[in-house]
Amino acid sequence: MTQLEKQYALSVTIKDESPPPLNESATKAIEHFLVTLGDEPCSDLYSLVINQVEGPLLRAAMEHTRQNQSHAAAILGINRGTLRKKLKQHGMLSRDGAFKSKQRQYSTKKSRNILG
Repeated sequence: MTQLEKQYALSVTIKDESPPPLNESATKAIEHFLVTLGDEPCSDLYSLVINQVEGPLLRAAMEHTRQNQSHAAAILGINRGTLRKKLKQHGMLSRDGAFKSKQRQYSTKKSRNILG
């Protein structure tokens, strides 16, 4: 178990009102999506799920590090260039390269959450 996993496990056991573990939440959301889908054809489910989860993960890392891209990249385990590329893909960088606040992002780009 990595240090990060140990910290997460500890935080989950300390907080009485903590959300369910991420893997349980993801499992429920994906199962709900597939049930809702019914007999409709589905392709590229992997990309769909990654896209839905990656945005909130990037936002949380950026907010946790007070928009410090180098620090956010370090805690995510990716290099800063990759972080910037992913932030751009999710519409989270302004033209000048600054991280967009949640309010600014949603006022300029509406995203549709199909898993929840």
